[in-house]
Order: sequence, then structure tokens, then C-alpha cells
Amino acid sequence: MQRVSAPFIWSKKQLLDPDGYFAAIRDAPLRSDGLNRWFLFRREFELSGPPIVADTLVTTDGKYQLYVNGVRVGRGPVRCSPHRQMADRYDLAGQLREGRNTIAVLVHTYGLDTSAYEMVRGHWQPTFGDGALWVQGQVWCDGQVHLVETDEAWRCIESSAWDHETPLVNRGLGFIESLDGNGLPTGWTETGFDDSAWDEVRILIAGGGGPEARFGGVVTRPFPVLAENPLPVLRETDVPAKAVVWTRGVAPLPDLPIERRIYEEPLQPLASGATADLSSLIAPASGAAVVRTTPGQDVTGLFDFGRILTGRPYIELVARGGEVIEFAVSESLPGEFDPGGPAPDARIETRPVLGLDAHVSRYVARPGRQVFETFEWDAVRWMQLTVRGAPQGLEIVRLGVTTTGYPAERRGEFQSSDSFLDRLWSIGRETLAVCMHDGWIDGPAREQRQWLGDATVEHLAAQAGFGPSVIPLNAKFLRDAADSQRPDGLTQPFAPGDHRRFGWLIPDFTLQWILNAADHLNYSGDLETIDAIFPSILKGLSWFEGLQGDDGRIADLPFWHFQDWAAIGRDGFATVLNAQLAGAFDAAACLTDALGWSQKSRQLRGNADRIRMALAAHWDPERRVYVDSIDPGSGRRGDRVSQHSNAAMILWGGAPPDRYGDIVAYVTDPGRVRLTKAPPFVMDAEPLDLRTQVVAANTFYSHFVFRALAKAGRFDLALQAMRQRYAPMLDLGSTTLWESFEPEGSLAHGFSCTPTFQLSAYVLGITPAEPGFASCAFTPWLGDLDFAQGRHATMAGDIGVALKRTDTGYSAELSLPPGMSGRVAPPPGWRTDSPPFLPGGETHVLVFRQAAAEPS
Repeated sequence: MQRVSAPFIWSKKQLLDPDGYFAAIRDAPLRSDGLNRWFLFRREFELSGPPIVADTLVTTDGKYQLYVNGVRVGRGPVRCSPHRQMADRYDLAGQLREGRNTIAVLVHTYGLDTSAYEMVRGHWQPTFGDGALWVQGQVWCDGQVHLVETDEAWRCIESSAWDHETPLVNRGLGFIESLDGNGLPTGWTETGFDDSAWDEVRILIAGGGGPEARFGGVVTRPFPVLAENPLPVLRETDVPAKAVVWTRGVAPLPDLPIERRIYEEPLQPLASGATADLSSLIAPASGAAVVRTTPGQDVTGLFDFGRILTGRPYIELVARGGEVIEFAVSESLPGEFDPGGPAPDARIETRPVLGLDAHVSRYVARPGRQVFETFEWDAVRWMQLTVRGAPQGLEIVRLGVTTTGYPAERRGEFQSSDSFLDRLWSIGRETLAVCMHDGWIDGPAREQRQWLGDATVEHLAAQAGFGPSVIPLNAKFLRDAADSQRPDGLTQPFAPGDHRRFGWLIPDFTLQWILNAADHLNYSGDLETIDAIFPSILKGLSWFEGLQGDDGRIADLPFWHFQDWAAIGRDGFATVLNAQLAGAFDAAACLTDALGWSQKSRQLRGNADRIRMALAAHWDPERRVYVDSIDPGSGRRGDRVSQHSNAAMILWGGAPPDRYGDIVAYVTDPGRVRLTKAPPFVMDAEPLDLRTQVVAANTFYSHFVFRALAKAGRFDLALQAMRQRYAPMLDLGSTTLWESFEPEGSLAHGFSCTPTFQLSAYVLGITPAEPGFASCAFTPWLGDLDFAQGRHATMAGDIGVALKRTDTGYSAELSLPPGMSGRVAPPPGWRTDSPPFLPGGETHVLVFRQAAAEPS
């Protein structure tokens, strides 16, 4: 990023402690400047001519909205570590003009960690407190360069229009928003507004004094390391509701707090004199709606947006002033997946997995025409709107959601003779679309956290569904994870965010991050990111090396050993963990090769081989399958068997290929496989017979089970499992894939999207053979389909595939972009006369026939 010259600023009313750097020495308590605060900043300036370029960087401690001459032009910053704070770049030339201009910023400071924001502990925070604004811009006009940056000419005010006392939505998301439009200064973002009564700002710098001063004249500034946001601007689109589900009166209970009121007030038939025809707000919108309340009764309505969206609810209205509008939004509605659907008067309820879970907001209208849009985005399938105090009528001009998300290009394609698989591939991509923002998020409703394990699946599925436009998102994720690394080498389980609040650690997610890095290099060729995070990868592996025994295995992994929402064996020498550790050492060795460090590569592979040798003891010769764990003291094999452990052994643990058939037959036997209890998201399941039954993979680890089946030459069983396990979701009308095969958790979860990857990688047969798709591997497999076709977008261009059944097997057309060669490898049990290497820039026709059975 360009040199930082502009200073950070903040309100002069906020205490500056010039001795804050030494707060710990004097046993000062942790500093807190308050929670849930809102600030308005503005500055006017002159331009001597029409602007040509206005290159401007902006960041803040907290979240901001940027306005230029009354128009909102951006939001930020993206989630990041405060020790590598990210700034957003804008070209404001299109918003600026010759003469007087105004730049204004709305800043929200949380005062605590959230799922996407980390506050600072120590460092500069004891000196300045929470909150800081930085703008650095250069405007070229009239042959001159004008500086537009934070300085002492700015003015600010802490706004009382927002209620500072509202609670958090839940233990992760931000605060419930309650805004009184009458308290927001009219025109504060526009030129000519009188800010003379506003507060002065302070340049945030303290200390100094030269070499003879205390500690050598240490100087304190906030956010000394700044980086530019590497992501494209998130997309935003206005979407109206699809249907009005019901309209009712509501008995007001004003003594209930905001987090309970809209959920608990009794519904009633509309009283005489009340009006609430909301149908004109439904797409395609046909005009305004008028809502009129009566004494003793407010009006409420439930809207259906048809699918889960991610965005900010908004309402445009014409008011007399003082009317109250409340939103409650949710991804789910009670009973929506019941056989008869939801009850006629079903309403949104909370799902308090992480505390309160009150996805509500409130707005008090000022007189006239206005728009209220929530500051934070949320998951919205269902929206309940309540209007209060409108006896003379409130005109609603528009109502909807300003959707937001990562602007990935939808370049991937998949179609086949099985319409269910086509829907599954597409719904997987739609699920990813609501889980891609300024990070890979687990789900848009409950947490919005960037979990390291989830991203392994999300990245590969997004490569298949969207293509190379997701590479910047994954590159940022890899660095975010590295930024979260603890001194002992473990990464935080999600990053950035409120991991200090929970104190959770999931060591297997550090391994997933390393596997993701290897995938990233293969799909992108992005050696720069790998080079930047590689020291952190080695440090992460060193944590596991410290736990390894003489034979390389780890016993009784500390902290939360997750792997999946399933009752797998995690004690003792856990098979899935140790096999995955071997896979992580192998992945790191591949990265080491790419970086040209052959000696380290040999060391890493040697460690992986040592683990694999020890894992041979996990084979149960009687059942012809790998057990989940071995007792470290006695060496006795446990009885529990899971799909997880056996998939991990095939993928990473060195299971001999001549055992694949027995393994697969055992762990996919429908008479054995059981979905197990895994609270809080799989609440009920029959007890498992450890000697005869198998723990089934839930949605997350199905990714690895399906990959193992492909490696074992039995992708037919993966297709069978997809059809059986995902069909109930789709048959019930779900438009996204759930966190579990039961609708107990998130209803849109990124780590459940593996079918999108699997169908492109193992039916169409496209994977990278060299980093960045310099060449592609082509191993198509038609299975029981009559045809399959599609496109896989890559850094080097789009690859087209068309498979069609023939009397003797199937034919394949492979279209390669110029410069990309293809490496043909028939799937197990098939052969082709095609040469093994195909040149790029051509369409090749291949014929696959079943290989003759070898004589016994």
C-alpha cells in the first residue's frame, strides 16, 4: 500500500491518556469507552476544477459508511486483524465536483469483539480508547493535486439518535439497532450543513520527547500496520418480497424490551378502522401501501422473500413523524419443513443456540419522506414488519432487502440426465453465494464467522461453481488465518473475530487450513500468498510435532477435537486425526517443493510416512476395516468404526489399494451406516452398536468421504449417498443446503456444499494437474447417467466437457483453452485409446470403454 501520511483522528471529547502506553506498569484497569457507540464525521473542502482521479483510502476502528456530497459510496472495513488493519480504496472522482464538496463518515464502534471484528487489547488502546478514523486521498484536478485526508479540520459528534443500551443480537453478531430518525441531523452528509456546534477532532498521536525521554521517546499511534483490502467491492442489489403471508393486528406490550417485544406480542384480527393492504409492496411492486393503526392495536405483517438472502432490510416511507417501525428477520419459520407446511399464523421465533438470537431492529420516523436501512446485514427469508403509532396512516413506498455478498462470477456449469443432481449442484452454488462476503462464513444467520475448517469445502465448491473470481477471497482467508496464529503455533478456529470471548481451539482446523493452502496453490498458482503464510504453516505443524509420540502418532488431542457433527471416536490414537495430520504434512511438503526448499520437503514427507506406518495398527483384520481409535496404553483397538476414519485412511493414511474394496463395502453398507447423535445439531438418534454399525459422515465430512470413494473407484456410491441424504432437504423445498442432514442447525451452510465440487471434479472429471491449471487432469466418469456436460472456469480459461453414453461405454468431448494441456487418466475399470496428453486450444473427442477384467 502507498505510504501512510495522514493521521488517524477521533473525537476530542474522548479522553487521551498520554501515559496509556505504560498503563500495565501502573496497574491501570482495562480501558472501556462504552459499548455500541455511533459517531458522525464530516469535512468540507474546495476543488479548483473538475476532478479527474480521486484516489482515496478509508478505514476505521469499527465499521463505517462513507458519503460524498450526500451520497453513500461505500461501507467497510472488511473483517481483519487490527494488527494488519485493512483500508478500502475508492476513486471518488465521479462523486466530487468543482467547488465545494463534503466527505462524511458514519462510524459505529462496538466496544467489544464480534464474530467479524476484533478490538485492540493493550498497544495503543489504553492511550486513545476505542474508535479511530483514517482517510487519505489525492484528488487530481486543474493540474493540481488536492489532499483529502483526516486532519484537524474535520468535525464530529457522538450521535444520540441510536439507542446505546440495546443488547447484542446474540453472542457473536453486533448490537440490535434502534434508531430515532428525529435525532439524526438532516443533511449532515451534504455541503452547507452547519457543523459549527460539533466537536473538534484530535490527531491520534502520543508520546515522543526524543531519545532522552522515557523508554527512548516511544511514540504511540493507532494501527501502525495498514494493508489495502484485496477484495472487490461487495455486490448490492435491491430485492422486494415475493409474498405477504399474513397481516394481523397486534396487542402492544410496550413494557417488553426490544429484543422480546415483536416475538411475544399476541396476534389479533385487524380491528375496525385499521388498514394494512401490503400486497402492493410485493414484486413486481405496484405502488405504495398505507398502514393505519388503531388505539390499542398495532399492525404487523409477515413477508416471504422466497429464498434465503443476505442483506440489509430497508423501508422507504412517508410519515407524519413519531411512527415506529420494527423488523424481525429470520432464515427459518417454524413448521416450514413439516409435511403440511407452517401453520397459517406461524411467526418468526428465536433460535437461541448462541444466546439471545434476536434479529430485530427499530426505527422511529421523522416527518416526511425517508429511507431506513439497517446498518448490519442479516439472513432474510422471512421478515415480520410491525408498524406502531400510525393512526393517521403511514405510507410505505418500498420495502425489501439490499442484498450483499461477494461478487463472484457464475462461470461454472453442470447439467446431466439426472435433474436431481442438477438441482443439487445449483443449490450448492446458491448456498455458497450467501456464505461469501468479506470472508468465507459458516452461515449467514447464526454466526457469520469465518471458520477455518468450513473454508476447505467452501473454496473447492466455489472453484467449481464460480471459478477463479473466488481466488482473492481465499487468499485473504489464508492470510486471515495466519494473522490469528497463537505463539504456540495453533491458529484460532475462526479468524478474525471474537475467539477471545470463547477461548475455543480446534486443532484439526489448523490442519484444514494447511490442506486449503495446498488446494489454493493448485487452483490459483498464487505462490505469493503461499510464500507469505508458509512460516505460519510450519509453526502450526510444529505444535502438532510437539505432541507426536515416538511412532509419529498423537494421543488424546487437547482442546475441541471437532472433525464433524458426528459421534466419531476421538480418544486415544484417533485414526481420523492422525491420518489428517499425515495429509497436512504431505500438503506442506508440496508447498515446500513449490517454494524450492527440497530439504524441508523431505523432512515433512518423512514425518507423514512415519505416521502412516504407525496407522497400520488401526486395521481390524476381522471386520476388514479401520477402527476409530487405539488405546495408547494397551494397544487395544476400539470397537467404534466411522466413515470418517476410513475416508481419512484412504485419502491420507496410507490404506493399501487392495483394501479399498473391503473398506468401502463395510462403511457404505446401508444396514450398518447410522447418523449419530451430535448435540446441538443432531439431537436424536438410535444407540450405535459399536461392533456392527458405522458412524455416518454428516454434511461436512461427507466432502472427504465422497473424495475417498472417488479415489477408491466407487464414486457410484458417492452419487447414491448424495441422492439419499440430500433428497429430503430438496424435497421439502429448501433453497439452500443445511448444516446437518436434519434442519436443527443453520439452514444455509457453506461446508455442506460439497456436491457442487464433487460433480464437477468427478463426473465431469476436471481437476488441476499443475498449479494454476497450467494443465488439467481429465478423469471423466459418467456412472449411471445418460449424459453430463458442463464448464469449469480456471485462471487459464474455461474448460468444456460433454459426456454421452454409447453402446460400448461413453464418449467425451473436452474443450481446452489455448495454452492448457490435458492429462487423460481413465477412471478405475475404464480404458481409452486417447493419448495421455492433449494439446490446448482444441476440442478433443475421446471414447471410454470398460476395461477387461483381469484373469484371477
